[in-house]
Amino acid sequence: MGDTGDGSYTTLYGYAWAAVLDRAERRFRLFQAQVPGEGPWPLNDPRGPGAAVWVEVEVPPLPHPVEEIAHMGVAFDQAARHVVVYERQGEVWIRQWDPVIQQFVMRGPFPGHDPVVLNDAVVGYFPPDSDVLVWHRTPDRKTLVQRVQRQLYATAQVLQTFQEPVVLDQAVALPYQIELLGSLVSALDTTGYVLRSGLYPVYLNHALGQAALVPPSEGAYIPVVITQGGVVDLLGTATLSAPTTGAYIPIVIVQDLGADALGQAQLAAPTAGAYVPVVLVSDGMMDALGTASLAAPTTGSYALVVVRVDTITQPGYTSPDVLGTATLSAPTTGAYEPA
Repeated sequence: MGDTGDGSYTTLYGYAWAAVLDRAERRFRLFQAQVPGEGPWPLNDPRGPGAAVWVEVEVPPLPHPVEEIAHMGVAFDQAARHVVVYERQGEVWIRQWDPVIQQFVMRGPFPGHDPVVLNDAVVGYFPPDSDVLVWHRTPDRKTLVQRVQRQLYATAQVLQTFQEPVVLDQAVALPYQIELLGSLVSALDTTGYVLRSGLYPVYLNHALGQAALVPPSEGAYIPVVITQGGVVDLLGTATLSAPTTGAYIPIVIVQDLGADALGQAQLAAPTAGAYVPVVLVSDGMMDALGTASLAAPTTGSYALVVVRVDTITQPGYTSPDVLGTATLSAPTTGAYEPA
């Protein structure tokens, strides 16, 4: 506990934990599933849970007697520290790790009932943008409120108001959505309600190290397209070798929709034939094109070469596009139209 490793989702949330309010020993206890002789048991272990045993992890005691604690819940934050929530005599208490003083601290008490806790990293699968969320009922049990760790749980955000008193049973992590379940106080065994959050965003992160496109020895090469877009894409080098004979139609490199970076584009022309057209598009957001070298064929026609960069500058808007260098070499013979 407290070891974030590489900070990935699997490292932070890929292991099994169990919290127990032991009334026989009168203390709060925390256990981790471990494989004897190996260490923590990962949830994706193909051997299944039968390969693991529960091993107790020492934690500080809670500040209140266990017989006064009800509706306890446990989650883990981004620092791999446990967060405990519980109700005591109509008040909600939260224990969390304080990285400044390097020890656990208590938040609250907050008036209310039925606290539940969840780290929404297990919902959106993106730890950098996650938070620990706590929900509970107001004292009259007619309003559901939410508190978040990044606000130190100080602000109660109203999520739902009911016409009659209700209880909050549990928070469930669905894929990209949170589900809260409960019942009416007047009919606990025969009623139920479900509240669901909006859908969480899906984060896309792609890395393309190198794209090498080898042409045929003869015939037509139509078309070659490298598209970058979506979120944060990285293209190190694009090398497009032309065929020795025939047509090379067209070559397109598109950068858009995000902070894309293209280090170098080398477009080698065929020794004979047509080269129609070559297009480099850099637009959408803050795109940077370092170098574009377009070598023309020694014979034939060079019908269209386009390098498009957004250079608009007007009140309230300045283009974020940057073009480092564009070199357009004309053919020694033939037609060059238009550039």
